[in-house]
Formats: sequence, structure tokens, C-alpha cells
Amino acid sequence: ILGASTISGTLGVTTTTGTITDTGVLTVTGATTLTAGGPSDITLDNGGNFSTVAVTTGANVTLVDSNTIILGTSTIGGTLSVTTTTGTITDSGVLTVTGATTLSAGGPSDITLDDANQFSGAVGVSTGANVTIVDAVGLDLGPIAITGTLAATATTGNITSTGGALDIPGAATFTASAVGA
Repeated sequence: ILGASTISGTLGVTTTTGTITDTGVLTVTGATTLTAGGPSDITLDNGGNFSTVAVTTGANVTLVDSNTIILGTSTIGGTLSVTTTTGTITDSGVLTVTGATTLSAGGPSDITLDDANQFSGAVGVSTGANVTIVDAVGLDLGPIAITGTLAATATTGNITSTGGALDIPGAATFTASAVGA
């Protein structure tokens, strides 16, 4: 359990079999690396202020940031939920997520996940402006409710929508590269 802290450098947290949680606001100016062995759940939901967050190992992961968040290379064996209150959500490395992914960029703000990610579950967006989602294989879109544009890419697979309505007032582009897509 992490209490309220301000760290003017990097933060690395590792558990061998337990969860990683917070009880107060975490402010980290450098990279944050989280490893919840087992894998176990990671819940940092007190409106922290992170720079880059990478999850080496985690089951269900919840991240809430008061500003912009950059998602580093991560391996998540369950669900991923990322919320910002006023900033963007971007990636700087490949995200591998076994379960559903839920994104909410407050403001609304842009979401750009344009690395060769591997989302096995549906990817949904409850709040966002202009959204870019890239999956190295097939992409399953969950509910999407944004104020701008959507660019969805499945590099070697199909794009499906099994999780709800797509509310996209701007232009939507879908690029699927599977045979017969």
C-alpha cells in the first residue's frame, strides 16, 4: 500500500505475490515501473500525477492520473482501466492486455495508442476527443463515446465491434489488414 508521496525521480514497486494499491495521491516526475507478482492486481486510483507508467506484471490494472499519462511497455494479464481528469493518454511502448481495456481522457483530451499493441479483449473509450488505437493483430472495439475523430488499425487482423455503440461525431477511419478484411 502506497501512501501519499511526491517523488522527484523514478519509482519502482515490486511485490512477489501481492497487490499494489494507493491510499493517497502519488506524484512521480520520472518513470514508474510496477510489478505485481502472481500476477496480482494494481489499483492506483487516487488521482496521482505520473509521467510514464510501465507494468512489468499485473492482473487487473487501474490507473487514475490528474493530468497526462504515458503508458510504457506493459504486460497485463487481466483488464486495464486508465483515466485522466484533464490530460491525454499516450503510449511509449507496446501494451499487451489479455482482458478488456477501458480508457477515459478527461477534458475531453486525445488518446493515442499507436504502438504495435496487443489487445486481446475489447477496447472501449468512455471519454475522449481524437482517438487513435493500433493493435498488431485484430482489434475488438468496445463502446466508444468521443467528441472528435477515431482512427482504428488492426495491423494483421480484422476490426470488430462486440461491446456496444460507437458514438463518433468526427471522421472515423478503420484500417484492417487481414486477408478478406
